[in-house]
Amino acid sequence: MPHVLQFMAQLHRLGPAVAAALFAVLWAPTPALAQAQAEAALKAKLTLSLTRFVQWPGAASGDPLRVCLAQRDAAISQAFAEADGQVVNGRRIQVVKAPPLTGCNVLFVHASAERVSDLMRAVAGGPILVVGDADGMLNLGGMVEFVPVNDSIRFDINMAAFRQAQLTVSSQVLKLARQVRE
Repeated sequence: MPHVLQFMAQLHRLGPAVAAALFAVLWAPTPALAQAQAEAALKAKLTLSLTRFVQWPGAASGDPLRVCLAQRDAAISQAFAEADGQVVNGRRIQVVKAPPLTGCNVLFVHASAERVSDLMRAVAGGPILVVGDADGMLNLGGMVEFVPVNDSIRFDINMAAFRQAQLTVSSQVLKLARQVRE
């Protein structure tokens, strides 16, 4: 503790401008944190971009688009929170924590989510676009799984899950997928 007090006294003697600059450097996001935030932002943008190319049965353009997040990751939570209130295809985005899954149009399942298989069983057959990066999501009934490839994020699609949920996805999205499973 005496070392901390000596350090604080030295900072004070340097003057407020130098102390502020040093504080900014010491508390700046680490490259790993910045990379996690950038990756989370990309996944949020990809998820919301996908919603532009999916049609839900009986959805009206004025209905909210409820995006439910199953995750325990601050970067993912923040990235999706930034989209809250935006409009996609005439639908205002509402971002909420999952579970519960009531009223979800989109479920994003992050690798940090607990009980992924239980979540997947709960949404099976419902008109919910299930997207995420949890390992093996497509095998559990997910529709879109984000996969890291080199320094980028690609995605795989499970068409059987789309059909089971009675959702329609544009052929343009299928062309961009790394892999499409029937």
